[in-house]
Amino acid sequence: MSIMQRQEPETIASTDLPEENGAGAAGEGPAEQDAGVEHRFVAGAWEVTMRWPVPAAAGPVEMVIRGAPGAAPGEIDEGITVDVLRSIPLARISRAAKAESSMVERTAREDYCSETIDGLARHIGRTARSVRRPGRAGRPDEFFAFVAAIYSWYVDLGYSDPVRKVGEATGCGWRSVANWVRLAREKGMLAEASPGRPGGVLTERALRLLEARDHRFGEVLVPDGGLPKRSSSGQ
Repeated sequence: MSIMQRQEPETIASTDLPEENGAGAAGEGPAEQDAGVEHRFVAGAWEVTMRWPVPAAAGPVEMVIRGAPGAAPGEIDEGITVDVLRSIPLARISRAAKAESSMVERTAREDYCSETIDGLARHIGRTARSVRRPGRAGRPDEFFAFVAAIYSWYVDLGYSDPVRKVGEATGCGWRSVANWVRLAREKGMLAEASPGRPGGVLTERALRLLEARDHRFGEVLVPDGGLPKRSSSGQ
């Protein structure tokens, strides 16, 4: 029995790889070419490094196996055998890498569009505090388009409680935000929710109101969960 079969792999590193080309130029999406997640671990006499892209949909796109630091020369001399390859827990490490990739992607998207989201949140918070009782006419449609946009953004990022996230961003109470989201849906700013799902898809009406203020959310929110291609951060 080889040493690889006797010893359980030990993870020694899990890294979010930086984007070597940096962020895109103004008006462009972030560079995606070199973004990735790397896992490095030691199994017996060998050090294995695997790399996944962001987003990660399958197995690693790169794998490097080399002698581990401090490994006995005799074990290295045996070379990379079938037993060595079988000892690599590819399925388990891939599941962890995919979860990590999703988190990296979410962080990248949040960072990239944070200026736009923060601007909308500040507007909502200021409006709510300055006009606490809007009267029979209610708040303007633009206000509910802004609420729908931030709510839709957090739904798109996969947050389980987007109402709470909107409340944190705007500094407003959960009950108030929940009521605004309900009214935004009634006013045709959000598509109807499916049973058991938040339902955060912006309607054409909401997108038109946002674009009138130069917030191009049709280019920011990506239905398949990919990175945004372009963004406008007009205030």
